[in-house]
Amino acid sequence: MDNAYYILQDGEQKGPYTFDELTEIGLDIHTRVLSPLADTWQDACDLPEFYLYFEAHGIYFPTEDNLASFGWRLLAYVIDYVILSFVMQFIFLALASRGITFNLQSYNDLVKLSITEIMELQLISSITLILYNWLCEASPMKGSFGKKLCKIVVVDQDGVGQTYLNALLRSAGKALSVFFLYTGFLSIFFSEHRQAFHDYIAKTYVVKL
Repeated sequence: MDNAYYILQDGEQKGPYTFDELTEIGLDIHTRVLSPLADTWQDACDLPEFYLYFEAHGIYFPTEDNLASFGWRLLAYVIDYVILSFVMQFIFLALASRGITFNLQSYNDLVKLSITEIMELQLISSITLILYNWLCEASPMKGSFGKKLCKIVVVDQDGVGQTYLNALLRSAGKALSVFFLYTGFLSIFFSEHRQAFHDYIAKTYVVKL
């Protein structure tokens, strides 16, 4: 069979299969496959003909064609910023009910705060940002609500979502990027895979669906 595929299961060669037969029995991204177009065994995720199959199962391999642009990522961030502003208001109300207030009516009031109060505000903001991104990115959404609306997701090099630990690392890195005047986002313009600082440390990619 010129169009025959073979797979390795428990070290044993199985096949031959047609493409349709192989996708019907199910593939893992690391299933070893011998394609009729190749002379060596490869992981199923390295064979382009299976990309659509994996996308249908929620796996999106980062390629040059589907990496999210800075514009889409910026729009997603703006949406998240609006969402987080409402979350922060709820947090301040909760703190006020416990007698903890910052007397912030506008941004001009920031200059009236003590260094300690400014640090407390920064800590609250950073923790909120980290928790929001961490829980969203480790969920089946594979991204924040802003990313969901913009149809972009965060994946690893195998095209799958992040573990809770990896999502926490990325979220903490994102908080650092924001803290240092958003400089961590600038590498999106210069990196080969449009990765921000937090993508580098978490080894993640942001792709457009």
